[in-house]
Amino acid sequence: MSYSAFAAYYDILTANVNYAGYARRVDHLLSGFGLQGCTVLDAACGTASLSAKLSELGYGIIGADISREMISAACDKLGSERPKGRFKLSVGDIRRLSPSEFSADAAVCSLDALNHLGGIREVEAAFRSIAGCLGRGGVFIFDMNTPYKHRAVLGDNTFVYDLPDVYAVWQNSFRESDCSVGITLDLFGKTESGYQRHTERFREKAYPKSAVLGALRRAGFRSEAVFDELKSCAPGPRTERILYVARRI
Repeated sequence: MSYSAFAAYYDILTANVNYAGYARRVDHLLSGFGLQGCTVLDAACGTASLSAKLSELGYGIIGADISREMISAACDKLGSERPKGRFKLSVGDIRRLSPSEFSADAAVCSLDALNHLGGIREVEAAFRSIAGCLGRGGVFIFDMNTPYKHRAVLGDNTFVYDLPDVYAVWQNSFRESDCSVGITLDLFGKTESGYQRHTERFREKAYPKSAVLGALRRAGFRSEAVFDELKSCAPGPRTERILYVARRI
């Protein structure tokens, strides 16, 4: 996926995401490990919406995203309001992050970014990469879509969003063999003369919780907790997104 067109409309399409609530949840979890106000690596930070909310809570931010367009959109959005000194955004592939550039006390990876990778080996590579950027005892908080969501919610369904600045058609094609969803996203952005169409295509893969925990262990993490999204309860059979909390060993 190029993310080039997606970056221009990402904030519009994710306007319903409770970034402030997510940041508070991360703050609560990190505080429990004595890491309140630490430096956080936001892996696959997108347009840095979560980074901005964590910064407001006193955290230092190092944001990394593979898409130059996403980083550019983040910089344009934050502009002069971006805090100085403890807020840095850089282009970086979460599977191959340099510890010298992305060293942090904790890391987050939100909104199923890890589901975009090409398989559990790539997910494990990302875990290893992030582990290399954290010191011993560093905390990693991330979420992933579940197989249930891919089968029962996304499936072969189509979703249409008629928003003020963009008309979006999201078509899914479910594949049982790897519990993945092929997604075609047609974006019709308003122009002075009408609409301009952009198309993005990508595939998201979902994994059993046991596979994710195994990859974490092999990458040098110890699982501390799993939750049903931002709730305080454990995931159930109809959980759509699991929030994982792990610690570098």
